[in-house]
Amino acid sequence: MRQLVPSFRPFCAPGAAAILAAILILGGCDPSVSVLNPSDQYRFSLFGTLNVAADTQVIRVDPLGDTSRVGSQKALAATVRLENVETGTQVTLADSFETIGEGSARFHNLKTTHPIRPDTRYRVSVRVEGTPVTTATTTTPARPPTLRHEPTSTDDKPFLLPCLTRDRELVESANTFTLRASAVESLAAVQVLYPIEGAFSLVDHYNDAEYRETDDLYRISVYYGADIRVGTPGGDRCTFRSQFVRPHARVAVTAGGPDWPDWRGVSINDIARPDTFTNVEGGHGFVGGVYSDTIQIPIRQRE
Repeated sequence: MRQLVPSFRPFCAPGAAAILAAILILGGCDPSVSVLNPSDQYRFSLFGTLNVAADTQVIRVDPLGDTSRVGSQKALAATVRLENVETGTQVTLADSFETIGEGSARFHNLKTTHPIRPDTRYRVSVRVEGTPVTTATTTTPARPPTLRHEPTSTDDKPFLLPCLTRDRELVESANTFTLRASAVESLAAVQVLYPIEGAFSLVDHYNDAEYRETDDLYRISVYYGADIRVGTPGGDRCTFRSQFVRPHARVAVTAGGPDWPDWRGVSINDIARPDTFTNVEGGHGFVGGVYSDTIQIPIRQRE
């Protein structure tokens, strides 16, 4: 098992945990911006997504300048607004000072339940004394991804249990299911939830999606044998079907908007650079529009 989660919510952005780690390790901001050499040009970093399918939007906002500490100070000393650029409607996000992951560092996660519309341009602005000092503008996708898993009528591979082993090792080709995602302008995230008793396992499969230009779709291959592997003295096996609290896996696929970058194949050092993929003015980071959907992949009995 890779990550235990109490419930399934589509991820905000691909590789966010790795990106955050790199930013914290490598500084995540222009080296000219420091405690000893502050800059009015870069005031805040912004990271997050605006997901049309989500009930709550979360944007992480960090003041730039103090590179001597990990995490944020409790006082943000700013307000954050979300604006529909097309209608002019604005809402103020609520600040939540939270711990991320298993560490002790705390950050400002700004949240709102304001509905996000498809094919719409939004702007997130950080304001100090009423003046916008850092902004990010993005456009949401026009529609969610279309997801299909039809192993009886296509070449999609089913989710078969028990897993097949050979010489006490799992056979990848025999323990992989596939699905297709179309109507995707840019792929932002792929996650699989295995509802296993006592330990819901959520696994990232973003790098397992292959774009097929002739069909204009992504074929996603999920090596579930590795995801639910159980090592025993007699060799590897998979979690038993009886341990699933529901007879299926759930796959969440998230499409990025027209300005979503292609993260795949980019080194973590490049991702951590302040000028990589940024759409933030007056700061660093990235805020992107996304639209997610989910599909159930039923467990089938291996014959």
